[in-house]
Parts: sequence; C-alpha cells; structure tokens
Amino acid sequence: MKKLIVITAIVICILGFKKIRDVNISPEEIKTAINKSLPLLQSSSHTFLINAEACSSCHGQALGGIAFSLAKENGFAVSDTIINEAMDSTYNKWKSRIELLAQNDDPVAIVMSGGYDLWAFTASGYKTNKIIELLAQNIMRRQNKNGNWVSPNERPPLEYYSFTATALAVKNSQQFAPAILKNEVTERVDKARLWLTKTVPEANEEKVFQLLGLTWAQGDKDFIKQQSGKLLAVQHEDGGWSQLDSLPTDAYATGQSLYALNQSGQLAADAPAYQKGISFLLKTQYADGSWRVKTRSFPSVPFVESGFPHEGDQFISAAGSHWATMALILAAR
Repeated sequence: MKKLIVITAIVICILGFKKIRDVNISPEEIKTAINKSLPLLQSSSHTFLINAEACSSCHGQALGGIAFSLAKENGFAVSDTIINEAMDSTYNKWKSRIELLAQNDDPVAIVMSGGYDLWAFTASGYKTNKIIELLAQNIMRRQNKNGNWVSPNERPPLEYYSFTATALAVKNSQQFAPAILKNEVTERVDKARLWLTKTVPEANEEKVFQLLGLTWAQGDKDFIKQQSGKLLAVQHEDGGWSQLDSLPTDAYATGQSLYALNQSGQLAADAPAYQKGISFLLKTQYADGSWRVKTRSFPSVPFVESGFPHEGDQFISAAGSHWATMALILAAR
C-alpha cells in the first residue's frame, strides 16, 4: 500500500513537472512574436498620425511610446524616427493648448489622454519642460476629495476607469510636478494611496491599475501581494485573462495583467503562471503580428484609419497588441 502511494506521488510530480515545463516557451519563439508585432505597430502609429493630421492617440502614440521604448531598451529593432514622431506629435498637441492648460480649463479628456501621454514621455526619456510640467500640474489638481481621479470619457477599457486615471496621476505627479510643489504632491499621493487601498476593484483593468498605482505610490507590500494573488486567481485555464467576467480572454487583459504582476514584483517572467500567459499570447497572435480585441465602446470621436488590421476593432486591437508585446518583451530578457 505504501509502495503504491509513493509511486502515485512520483507520477503526480512527474506530470506536474511536465505541465510546467510544457509552458516554458523558448526565447526564440518569444522574440519571433515580438519581431512580428513591432513593425506593424510602428507603421500603424505613423499612418494614424498622417491621417489624423498629427493628432496623437492613447492607443497608438502613448502606448506606442511606452512599448517602443521598452523594446528598444531590450535590444529590439525600433525606429528612432517613429518614436520621435509619436512623442513630438504628442507634445505639440499639448503645446497648442497652452492657454487652456494655464487656465486649468481644458475641455478635452485631459485626465486620461494626458495621463497616458505623460507616462509615454517618461518611458521614452522625452526631455521635460514647462508645458509638460504644466500638464502634470493641471491633472494633479483635478483630484477628487476622496483621493481619486476620474475619466471624463466612457470609452472602456482604455479611457473609463478611476483606477486607471488615479494610478497614472500618481505616477505622473511624482515624475513631473515642479519641485516647489513637493509637499502638495506628497499629500495628494497619500490620499490616492488610501483610495487605491480601500476601494475594491471589479473589472480586470481596475485590478491591473490598482497594482500599478500602489506600486508607483509605494503602497503596502503585503497588500500588493494580496491583490496580486487575486489577479492571478482569475487567470483562465487557457492562460489568458478577460476584461470582464462575462467576456472571453483576450490579449489586452492578458498583456496588461502580466505586465502589472511583473512590474509590481509579484510574478517573475519565468514563473509558470507567466509562461502560461505567454503561451496564450503566442497561440492567439495573428500571422500579421497583431492580436484582435473586440471593442466595448461606442464611437465618440471621428474614426481615423491607422492601417492596423481588424477594421472597426483596430483601435483597441492596437492597444491590446501593445500590451501583449510589452508582456512578451519582459519574458524575452
């Protein structure tokens, strides 16, 4: 009887090891996927700017600036011209609104678009100046009394959730607010940290940006670990995450979940759960280098053709492809 138990235990261990080993993807596979997605994302960023007459976007230039810079840092081929074009167009957009920024009266969705743009400036090493500082200060002072920031737009998932707006505001306030406002920044970050800790996230995007926001705000490490466990717990059997419980897994939710778990220090890129997520991304990538993500928002701005695949889903698919590419890059190190 004891011999049977021992043999059974050995078999279970072998099968368990095989399951983990099977999701350990080779670096070559990961690099191949990245080298398929990057050219498409770069060309669509350029095409969007041409067709939008240099008006930048969150899904193309902001997330693009973050993803392209991460790729370049890790030795992947990225055009400096594309990065500079994306960041310069983003900067010029805010430069043209200098009077509104100075009056703290910008009617555009400044909290979300500005939040993503400032993150892209940081990621790309864009040289700061008074206009960028003014943008950060403008957003910082839109904080609510309870400590959070809100999105004025209803364009889920990219421009919708207070967790996203709050996390980005925390990161950017600390990065760009003038030194003279140091005490104000500290006070606002403290309030935001408390809100991020006390408020219960529901959608996957909220769970992701709660982790990122608390990481950027130097939140309680035990609480971050606890919340990362909850995000890990909703990983699907296929290795992916879904934006909502009622939706299937996709590259957007999966890429940003892997990114947040890794950047918060809670999941190494070689961990079985991370490798399982990478396996999902590799299996769902299209031959053209993209991932398709179904849109959840109703059109509220004029459509601009970017040359990215998937027709009416191209904006969110580009965003999802950026997140997927960033998750892959972290695993290719």
